[in-house]
Amino acid sequence: MATQAATAFSGNLKKAVAGIRRIDLDGLRWRVFDAKDQVLGRLASQLSTVLQGKDKPTYAPHRDDGDICVVLNAKDICVTGRKLKEKVSRWHKAKGFKGPDGQGPYRSNSQSCPSHASKKQIA
Repeated sequence: MATQAATAFSGNLKKAVAGIRRIDLDGLRWRVFDAKDQVLGRLASQLSTVLQGKDKPTYAPHRDDGDICVVLNAKDICVTGRKLKEKVSRWHKAKGFKGPDGQGPYRSNSQSCPSHASKKQIA
């Protein structure tokens, strides 16, 4: 099985393995969140707490003890009030590019890439 994965990978395998070795997997847990019919802000607050590691008894602000989060059914996230119609998503272009920053309606951004809304809310 490992040889099949090594033959399918076309990049530098030594660098990839070195990157994996640097990740300390002791104490990390995979957390799965079901976003179906959950409010975006409340889900983002729960994810933020888990990503920072504040739900663990060994929390310290200088250490990165957060768990790995997987969000399922991101397309079914709910927003309250008139946000779906009136909320505007804004993003900044990378430095060095001319022109205005981008913006667009929340509805079109959330329909084109459902996970985009939750990522922007948490970040």
